[in-house]
Amino acid sequence: MSSKYVHILSGLLTMSLFVTIGIAAMMSAPEIDPKQHNCLALNIYHEARGERWEGQIGVAHVTINRVKHPGWKDTICGVVYQHKQFSWTHMIKDPTPKEAKAWSDAQVIARDVMIGNTEDPTNGAVYYHANYVNPKWTKYMDLSKVIGRHLFYTWDGDWNAND
Repeated sequence: MSSKYVHILSGLLTMSLFVTIGIAAMMSAPEIDPKQHNCLALNIYHEARGERWEGQIGVAHVTINRVKHPGWKDTICGVVYQHKQFSWTHMIKDPTPKEAKAWSDAQVIARDVMIGNTEDPTNGAVYYHANYVNPKWTKYMDLSKVIGRHLFYTWDGDWNAND
């Protein structure tokens, strides 16, 4: 075999090796912080486990939208455990999930939201509440979406009522 063909063959083998490594890297699961993932999954579980997946994804996106907003903490756990932002964090003594299927679903949803596999069904909401309560703060918000029993709101950052 001539040296020309050896060089071509060597080059092809090298390129195929790089392509294989690149494809493997693209196909590997994205890394997510396990602590932040757990906080988001717990929030989904406790706030929306009775809702269909779109509602659970909505709750997850509100959490993520708050992380990106200057008015809240800059981590998922910081947002979830910010004083009295989510009722379960101060009303439930043992937050350990009891329903295996709902917990598994919440973990999958949390992962998908964290890696960007979902669209935000709330249109950028940073607040929500269940339809059986009527919080006073809604007068400062714009209703962005209703999903199941949850009403989602965007907020311009101003606590002066929209008149």
